[in-house]
Amino acid sequence: MIAVQSTIVAAVVSLALGFAAGFAVNDWRLNAKIDRMLAEQSQALAEAGRNAMLESARLQKLKDDALEEANRTAQKNALAASAARIELDRLRRQLANSTTLSNATCASTRNHAATLAAVFSECAGVLSEVAKDADGHAADSRASQLAWPRE
Repeated sequence: MIAVQSTIVAAVVSLALGFAAGFAVNDWRLNAKIDRMLAEQSQALAEAGRNAMLESARLQKLKDDALEEANRTAQKNALAASAARIELDRLRRQLANSTTLSNATCASTRNHAATLAAVFSECAGVLSEVAKDADGHAADSRASQLAWPRE
């Protein structure tokens, strides 16, 4: 009877050890699978971070290039506006000199010239403002178009 008891005890112990070994091996296998999944996730996350950084740098360069182009255009517009102002001042002086007709005999000619000078001056002022606003709008629009992502 002891032999049967020893055999049963040995079988139970062997069975318990077998189950324990199976659980341990299965645990190792699952831990390896989890570690592999974590490594893949970490690699994917690092790659996504690199891609986002590259895209951010590309868009930043696009914006910087657009601002640089807008600044160059603004400088060109400022030079053109300055040249237009100089020409306008020259025309004003020329008109002012032509309206000082102190020796003219016809009062209506002097009044007509004075009226022309006033109208010209007012038109020139309004034209300058419109040109300045148009240049600003064109520069803003161009910068916005250049900075907008194309892809």
